[in-house]
Amino acid sequence: MGVLRRISALALVVKKDNSGAGVLCSEVAEMLGRRGVDFTVYRFPEDEIPCSFPPRIGLILVFGGDGTLIFVARKCLGLNIPIGGVNFGRVGFLNELSAHNCRVVLQKTLDAGLGTREFVSLPFRVFGDGGLEKLRGEAVNDIVITRGNVARLIALDVALNNTPFISFRSDGLIFSTPAGSTGYSGSAGGPLLPPDLHAYLMTAICPYLSNFPPLALGLENVVSVCAAEGNSENLHLTVDGQDAYQLSPGDLLEVGAVKGRFIMADFGVSGYFERLLRCGFVRPAGDPPTCSSGGIHARH
Repeated sequence: MGVLRRISALALVVKKDNSGAGVLCSEVAEMLGRRGVDFTVYRFPEDEIPCSFPPRIGLILVFGGDGTLIFVARKCLGLNIPIGGVNFGRVGFLNELSAHNCRVVLQKTLDAGLGTREFVSLPFRVFGDGGLEKLRGEAVNDIVITRGNVARLIALDVALNNTPFISFRSDGLIFSTPAGSTGYSGSAGGPLLPPDLHAYLMTAICPYLSNFPPLALGLENVVSVCAAEGNSENLHLTVDGQDAYQLSPGDLLEVGAVKGRFIMADFGVSGYFERLLRCGFVRPAGDPPTCSSGGIHARH
């Protein structure tokens, strides 16, 4: 958890079309006003979420689902401002707070300070013909390569740290952070990683002959992927389930991982393994599911 941070100002991000989130956000704003705590409200997606905040902002609190929190996290990478969530979505795996405990926990946090955790994010670049960089970005959840509108296997060549590693055929390839391991990667058979691990995942989607099991990589590793000859038509790159790009023949995707640019608030309410149980990713024998599967994937 590290050193507790004192919070003197907050940014409140509320999903506009969720009435419950709007009501609670208003109640929290009223509470902050009574305490003399400065705050700014952003109504998502109507208001533009800034790429920088005033230095006094010590917490970005999101009222919405996992998709809203992931969108905000991507906008705020590298700002060293912790992000916390109040769940109003279907799964809410990253959202530690609920409508029931939000006000009490927030009061205690303002009194005692806020804990934080550093999560892994995935910087990536796409190079075209001649090695010219044509796209760069950073994911907090996952990066996915798939074929477009044709249900057919694609052949991919993968290099690890500039050394040829494996060529295989599959429905696609997923790079996932530990925080995103309960999403698309988990559905494709990848392992679940606690979000504070210094690692990321490479998971093939239905690999032909199962010759490529899910692979966990340390942050020092950089992966390069390109489509094998004759398989580079109509390929798509999806970032966090929110942004999609079409890859051209000959494009090369380079993916790495860093820790510390994605900072999550730690309110001390529930831990990772407790949330695995609560959301049904791990269940004692005979227990029914408690909520939808699918992890924190932004498609929620």
